Amino acid sequence: MTAPPRAARTAALAALAVLAAGCAAGGGPALQARSAVAPAVCASPVVIGHRGAPFNAPENTMASFETALDQGADWLETDVQTTRDGVPVLMHDPTVDRTTNGKGAVADLTAAQVAALRVTVGPGPAQSVPTLEELLARLSGSSATLLMEIKWQRPEDVARIARIAAGSKAHVVLYSFSVDHLRQAHAVAPALPVVLIQSGGIAEDPKGLKLNGIALDTGLATAARIAAERKAGREVYVWTLDGEEAWQLMTARDADGLITDTPGPARRWVDANCRTERRAGPRGH
Repeated sequence: MTAPPRAARTAALAALAVLAAGCAAGGGPALQARSAVAPAVCASPVVIGHRGAPFNAPENTMASFETALDQGADWLETDVQTTRDGVPVLMHDPTVDRTTNGKGAVADLTAAQVAALRVTVGPGPAQSVPTLEELLARLSGSSATLLMEIKWQRPEDVARIARIAAGSKAHVVLYSFSVDHLRQAHAVAPALPVVLIQSGGIAEDPKGLKLNGIALDTGLATAARIAAERKAGREVYVWTLDGEEAWQLMTARDADGLITDTPGPARRWVDANCRTERRAGPRGH
């Protein structure tokens, strides 16, 4: 049966009044319950600035690292090569050709020659090439962790790099594609955590080396692989993740760390979508 027009209007106004009162009170019980238990999208992974913040400053320079920290990176990632006279410097490539205004292999140049170069790749003013000790001094006593990749080099250079890191007051994680390098570094710096890097092209067997973590490229970072690594007690860091789709996918798979060229946007995404408590990771000493 259809209600008379006047009665219908009266009923409608009464219903609207009840609805308005419920909204003013914060919603009905069902809505309040749903809001109270709404799950976070993800646990809170650490944001790791890959070579600092290379979209904002020349890679692997103090300007890049400072920018990454300013943007909220929890960790910094860098690469260590050694000069001819035994000084560890921060450079991804074995040569200075791509990133600087110079030419030649890092291993063939002296520390003074490298110091005279300027890193020109990337936005912003050209920057000097930092030494490892310069970055460790900057991080001394800070909450940031340094994920320090030891590039392929002589065993004595690997040992020197590890000793310098262990003697600093910075949080350092040893990190390499080379199992032999990690063994050599661990032998002289046993207190520092060890992370093996694997990619589709290079994936060495750890051969019994106890790992605190593993760094996987996106092609290897399947849900099953991440679950298996975490079940084995190893944390998982995935590289290189530079957009929301990648961050969402890897956090949904429960990765422990997002290695990214864009730490600022990654920090904002994690803060907006994940639980507020952040994973500490195997921070080092």
